[in-house]
Amino acid sequence: MPEEKKVYRCEICGYEVEVEGELPEDFVCPLCGADRESFKEVKK
Repeated sequence: MPEEKKVYRCEICGYEVEVEGELPEDFVCPLCGADRESFKEVKK
């Protein structure tokens, strides 16, 4: 069974990304370059 999809939002620029499970450790925001620590999960 696939992992649940989650949405994360960059707290710096507002970019949102949907992934299965957690964000990869090396993820960076494609808009502003912020690292993974700048993203928080969006609760639906």
